Amino acid sequence: MKKFVRDILLFCIPVFALVLAYIATDIFRVVRHYDPHYTGHYCVETNRAYGSTMTYINQNPSRHYDSFIFGNSQSLNYRIDSWKHHLPEGCRCMHFDEFGGSIGGVHDKIAYIDKSGGKLRNVLLVVDDVLLSRLEQTQGYLFVEPPILKGYRNLVDFHVQHFEAFLNLKFLTAWADYRLTGKIRPYMGHLIRDVQLTYIPETNEIQETPADLAIEAGTYYDEQHVRVFEGVQRPGTFSTEHLDEKALELLTDIRRIFDKHHTNYKIVVSPQYHQVKLNRDSYQRLCQIFGESHVYDFSGVNKWNQDYHYYYETAHYRPIVADEIMDIIYRQE
Repeated sequence: MKKFVRDILLFCIPVFALVLAYIATDIFRVVRHYDPHYTGHYCVETNRAYGSTMTYINQNPSRHYDSFIFGNSQSLNYRIDSWKHHLPEGCRCMHFDEFGGSIGGVHDKIAYIDKSGGKLRNVLLVVDDVLLSRLEQTQGYLFVEPPILKGYRNLVDFHVQHFEAFLNLKFLTAWADYRLTGKIRPYMGHLIRDVQLTYIPETNEIQETPADLAIEAGTYYDEQHVRVFEGVQRPGTFSTEHLDEKALELLTDIRRIFDKHHTNYKIVVSPQYHQVKLNRDSYQRLCQIFGESHVYDFSGVNKWNQDYHYYYETAHYRPIVADEIMDIIYRQE
C-alpha cells in the first residue's frame, strides 16, 4: 500500500508542477486579469475571442460601447476610423471579433451584450462561408469559446485545451529559449514570433502595420508572397455548406436582439480571394431572417479578387477593400 501511495505521489508531483507553471507563467493570458488585455507586441498567439470579451468587460463600464464590428479575423480590416464616417456622431465603437468565427460565437457575444445591459446601436457583421458553416468552435486553444459567454459550462475544457497547448514540448522549448535569450530563432516557426502590431485599446482594434508599411515600400509582394495566391481560385463554384435548423435558430435570435435594440445593422459576406460564391440557399435564408436590404453578398468573382494586391494573403483582404465595401453598403444612408 505504501508503495502504491508513493508511486501516486511521484506521478502527481510533476503534474502539479506543470499546472503551477501554467498558472504562474500564464503564457496565454487566460488565468490572470489584464487591462488592457493586449499590447502592441507579442510573441505567443492568444485566443482572440477571449481577449475581445475581456476587453469589453473591462472597458465598457467607462466607455459605454454602443456600436460593434463582429466577425472573424477578416472583420479587423474594417477600421473604426473609417466606419465612424458612416455612423451618427457620438457613436462609441469596438471590434468584438474572434479567430475563425462561428454562428454560435457571434450569437453569444451579441446575447452577452444584451443580457449584461449593453447597447447595440450599430452593428457591422462580417461573415463568410466558413463562419456560417460552424455552429461553434470547440477545438483548439486559439478558437475555443470564452467560458463567460457559455455560462462557464466549458470552463474546464477551455483550460484543458490551453494546458495541452502549454505542454507541447516544441512550444515549451521555444518559449524557454526566447525567455532566456530574447531571440527569435528559425526553428521556432509559428510557435514563437516577433510580431509588431498597432493595437488601439480604446476600440480593441489590431492593425497590420508592418505589412502595410512593406506594401507602401513596394517590398511586400515578393516572389514568396505571390506564390501563395497561385492555384487557389475556383470561379463559378458555390460553397457547399448549408445553414441547419440550429444555425437558423441562432440567427433568428440575433435578429430578435437587433429588433429589441432598434439596431442599425449591416451583414457583409466577404469577397474572399478563392472566388467561391456563397450558396444560394444560405444567402436566401440570411435575407429571410435579416431582410434583403441588410445583407450584402460580395462573395464570388469581383473586382478585388482579380488582383492579389488587394489581399495580404488568400484569407485576408486589405483595409482598402473594406473601405470600399463600407462606402457601398452605407451609400444610401
